[in-house]
Amino acid sequence: MPSRSERASRQRQLLGELQDQHRQLVETLIEIRELLKGSVYELKTRCGKPSCHCAAPDGARHTTPVLSWSDQGKTQLRSLPAKEVDRLGRLTENYRQFRQARAALVKLQRRTLTTVDRLEKALRLPPPRPVSKRRKR
Repeated sequence: MPSRSERASRQRQLLGELQDQHRQLVETLIEIRELLKGSVYELKTRCGKPSCHCAAPDGARHTTPVLSWSDQGKTQLRSLPAKEVDRLGRLTENYRQFRQARAALVKLQRRTLTTVDRLEKALRLPPPRPVSKRRKR
């Protein structure tokens, strides 16, 4: 079994590694300048005209680029002009990266607190023994 000082040393080393990971995650968050909640994708639909090519069972459907996002529990859709698809796609990707970094930061904070608790346990000394009370004669 490792000694108390070896356990404390290991926890200090882990805290240093966690600090490096924390710095990287914060840098990721800082680098993102704009973000947009949602997803950009091609919506495939049938127009409803009986003579259209999309009415056939295996006919190609009409596609429209859309932005989809949730607002107060309801999914919202907005059609996008072709010139905006790439830019908004990057912004929604930034949102996903931001949220992933945030989630990783929360998980890292929990690990850091656990490591701090272990370091405290490794450093803590037991209370001193009671002073013996001898009777004076």
